[in-house]
Amino acid sequence: MNKSYITCPECGTVNLNEEFCSNCGALLDVVAKRKLERELKSTNKAKLKASLKKEPSKIETFLKNGTVHSNVLIRLIFQGGYYIWLFFALIFGGIISLIIAAAAG
Repeated sequence: MNKSYITCPECGTVNLNEEFCSNCGALLDVVAKRKLERELKSTNKAKLKASLKKEPSKIETFLKNGTVHSNVLIRLIFQGGYYIWLFFALIFGGIISLIIAAAAG
């Protein structure tokens, strides 16, 4: 069996064939440390994705619900309103992105 002496990066103690430091308990195995960091990063990404899922606005929900109304005339009015709302939202977003691009240089 090979003897491997590993110096602890935290406290500087020399350890013989151990994964954790005998003095401070820090993780010494580089592969295990990378695996632990990778798992932590993946859980953080999953939490971020879950937090980014947001519900539509009240206006959008109202207009979407009206597009499935049983009355044809009301359904057409709501569909027109929804598409007008969508058009102005896209125009407003485009104006904001142009202002940000002009400010950035």
